[in-house]
Amino acid sequence: MEGIQPPNQNVANVPRSRFKWNKIWLVASGIQGLGLILCLIYICLHFNTSQVESPPLQSIGVRLLGCEKERFSLLLNENENETMKVQNNSIVINCDGLYLISLKGSFFQSVSINIHYRNRSNPILVSSMDRRIDFTTVIHMGYKDEVYLKPKNTACEQLSFNGGQLFLIQLRSDRYCAQ
Repeated sequence: MEGIQPPNQNVANVPRSRFKWNKIWLVASGIQGLGLILCLIYICLHFNTSQVESPPLQSIGVRLLGCEKERFSLLLNENENETMKVQNNSIVINCDGLYLISLKGSFFQSVSINIHYRNRSNPILVSSMDRRIDFTTVIHMGYKDEVYLKPKNTACEQLSFNGGQLFLIQLRSDRYCAQ
């Protein structure tokens, strides 16, 4: 019975199997290596992809000239590089995104103006109590939306004003832009 150890001997002094620890070390090294390979692949793909250029931000400034056919007449401000167009007294939206709309005007009477920007949505109502309008809002618009102004509760023939301006500035692009 010389090869058998007595049961009261300390278990911590028993020689351990090197195979078990080598296997754990091998698995841990494999996981670290896989992580390193994945990191390198991510870095290579990130730097090698072509950067997609977003379209330039759209903006326009127009003057309010008068009112005809129940719409305000719009005229482009001179000496400005506009990236949007006016068609049929409407500003045509070519790029999806958030837009800042600013309307300023001086009228000879109190007026209410509807800002239309989408076919099937309710217009934004702007009212003046002291014959001045200074209104700013931010809305999301998309391709083929049109911004135009209509007087509310006042006929175009009865409307008189000293001047006004409408500004549209794209704040954020949603990457879709038809040129």
